Amino acid sequence: APSRNPVKTLEERSDVKKDYQVGNEIKDLTDDFIKDFLGPSMSKSVDLSPRSTPIPKSQGLTKEAQDALKAKEDYTKIELNKGHGQRAVREVAGGNQQLQDILLIKIKGKHSLQARLVEPLFTSLTKQDVYILVTAKALYQFNGSNSNVIKRSKAAEICKSITLAKEFKCQANDALVLDEERGSYVMKKFFAVLERKNDSDDVKVDLTSDETYEKEQNTANLAYLYNVEEKKFERSEELSGKKLSYTKLDNFMVYCFDYGSEVYVWIGKSVGHDVRKHAMIAGRNVFDEVKRPPWNLYQRIASGLETSLFREKFRDWPDLNASNVLTVKNSCAPRKSESEMSDLERAVFYMDKIVFADLCACSGEEMRSPLPEEPPGLVLEMTDVGRGKGVPTDLSQDIFGHDVETTDRELWRITDTSYEEYDPEKYGVFYSAESFIVRWSYRVMQGGKKQDHETGRDRLAYFFWQGSDCTIKEKGKSAFMTVKVDKERAPQIPLSQSQEIPAFLQIFGGSMVIFHGKISEKAEERNRMFIYRGEMEDEGCLTELPDIRASHLRSRTSFLLQTTSDKCYLWHGCKSRAHTVKGAYSSCNKLLARGDSKPAIIEVQEGAEPTEFWDSFEGGQQDYNSSLSDSRLYSKSIRIFRLYEEMKEFKYQELGYKCRAPNCVSPFPFLQSELYDSSQPALFIVDALHTVYVWVGWWPQQTPDGEHVTQTGSAKTDFTERYKLTLKTAVSYFEQDSGKENVSLTVVRAGMEPPQFKILFPWWHEREGVATPDTPEPRPLVEELKQFLQTEYTLKELQQRPPPPGCDPLRLEQYLSPAEFQEVFDMTKKEFQSLQPWKQRKERIRFGLF
Repeated sequence: APSRNPVKTLEERSDVKKDYQVGNEIKDLTDDFIKDFLGPSMSKSVDLSPRSTPIPKSQGLTKEAQDALKAKEDYTKIELNKGHGQRAVREVAGGNQQLQDILLIKIKGKHSLQARLVEPLFTSLTKQDVYILVTAKALYQFNGSNSNVIKRSKAAEICKSITLAKEFKCQANDALVLDEERGSYVMKKFFAVLERKNDSDDVKVDLTSDETYEKEQNTANLAYLYNVEEKKFERSEELSGKKLSYTKLDNFMVYCFDYGSEVYVWIGKSVGHDVRKHAMIAGRNVFDEVKRPPWNLYQRIASGLETSLFREKFRDWPDLNASNVLTVKNSCAPRKSESEMSDLERAVFYMDKIVFADLCACSGEEMRSPLPEEPPGLVLEMTDVGRGKGVPTDLSQDIFGHDVETTDRELWRITDTSYEEYDPEKYGVFYSAESFIVRWSYRVMQGGKKQDHETGRDRLAYFFWQGSDCTIKEKGKSAFMTVKVDKERAPQIPLSQSQEIPAFLQIFGGSMVIFHGKISEKAEERNRMFIYRGEMEDEGCLTELPDIRASHLRSRTSFLLQTTSDKCYLWHGCKSRAHTVKGAYSSCNKLLARGDSKPAIIEVQEGAEPTEFWDSFEGGQQDYNSSLSDSRLYSKSIRIFRLYEEMKEFKYQELGYKCRAPNCVSPFPFLQSELYDSSQPALFIVDALHTVYVWVGWWPQQTPDGEHVTQTGSAKTDFTERYKLTLKTAVSYFEQDSGKENVSLTVVRAGMEPPQFKILFPWWHEREGVATPDTPEPRPLVEELKQFLQTEYTLKELQQRPPPPGCDPLRLEQYLSPAEFQEVFDMTKKEFQSLQPWKQRKERIRFGLF
């Protein structure tokens, strides 16, 4: 059989010349041909013994070229690099670092997620966790089928950092996200990189709990400090066995961190060159003390150039894009006195003096990001029905829309023991102390290029609506009855009063009205007052208020006053927008059309009310907060952000308004209950256009279940830190306002809200037990910051209850001046710290500092 070796095949060919004649000499053509392509660089590994037949000088070759062409390669002396699992291990920086061509990072944990390097093999994968595979050209995020959203979010953050900074020499621009339950070609490629042996092999189940894994990993952490004189690393018991804070790193020091599969040498900015060089050698010794597999990582980390994998080893590494990144100020700029500073300048000036915890404030610039024009629509049976009428076609975005048409509707009212059919004549009439079930029948009709297709089948959805005055038992009953009514097993959507979605409101075409109380109270003859809410005419809703007071009036919307004398006043506030006035008039006409008398509507403008209009109000115009004298424009909707701490990180969440419409300013998108029903004590930032409020909740005496709440010192300390960060976030948010010259910063507390704050909501009900005699009045944020500037107090001030604001109740003695501390405890603060904890506690109790 012919040889498969191309060289041997060439040798066997008879039509190819292998020599040539020069004069009377015969030359080997093959040798001379090879010599033309060999250079001097091959001389070290090649036999350079002279050939018996010299090359004539007439060939024009130099001596070096002749020597190279005479060489014969000895391949027995050449060895190929061998890597673990056919993967190469790179030695870089003169052998001081060890990196891999492939990295597999595991994300696992409960309270503080761990990002650890594991062996890049298929057998390392588990269903409960998320993995990141880093190669030279690709980046994969593998989500185990049982992994939670927290792990997936953390993995996405790390992937983003890797792609932006091109860490580990990865050139990928985006991460490929793979879900275990969804197979794909990319998934097969991912498994191939991890050397999956059989296609039938499945990802294993991890029996170790997240909490146990996190505890084991933290306990195994080892930290070393570099001894300059000894030129070696010495283990630090203080820094080992825990997940550290980044504040422990000193730029004048060199640290070595051993995380098992990863060893890092962190070098501060102020460390000299010689120390850096010897520290890397010492770090290598630490790495080589234990026999480690080739896929382990040994890396040098320079201060300020930390990789995402290294940063995840610390519990509170700050976000480089956070609002509190330090900036260098111009020391040559003229210094203003506090009296000459604006409110914003004074707030920033005070903020620089306040000591904050390890957490970082939220970015005001990020919070200022504009919202989408319209909130996400309702998705039923994998179809977006939008606001209940479908989705428009947008060919520029390759979106082929569809229309949704209501074909039928049915209503049931929940009774004490069951449910009953509702009178079709009363469809759209609800009561605040009742629950209802609404069956919506609709049809999806294709649009755009699919306009000629058939319209399809009728579809169903069930809404169970719960009034705000329903008891918990009644709300639970409505959910149970919905299951009984739903024979078709259609989607079921729960709705709360005044938090309805557009798809529900449009079912009634702007005729929805909510009466106060139960249906049995409807026949009662009394004056009634309704407030209008709605951004579109066919989504309008009238809600009856529990009583008729001037304090309920809002200048940014319309009200209907229905009297027993059969007069109906439609009152329009001076700041009401055109779409509000039009929608209110339409909804009032539909409400009055339900009655027998059908009285005419008397439209009244704010400031031009007749005397008989005010006669219906309890107390007349008392507590009436009008905006007639306010010349400012209200061209934007208010925004509210909830500030909270989660997983050792300070975060914000913007409240959403489900009925937001494009090109419409919503006068009252939020309710008072969204503040008061949050877990207390809560912290909110309310952007009211011309004023930015920081709303502070209260310490509840008992939980909603009736359990007593213990207000521990540590809980109050944690809240104080969150409160300071909220103030700092508010200042950052305030700085991003282009018109901040005309905006003020104010702190308000629950139960002490001023009228200007209350009118930001459609209605406001005072709650008992929220405010106490000690609750402060509203005041500017700048004044609020001053309470955190004081660092020393007298013994008498620290013995008061509650202690001064901003003081740690567990360490009150530290706020004494050094002289008074010596006088009280007969020792210095340093000596006090050296005492046993039980002795410190005994001393605090002796002087009432607890």
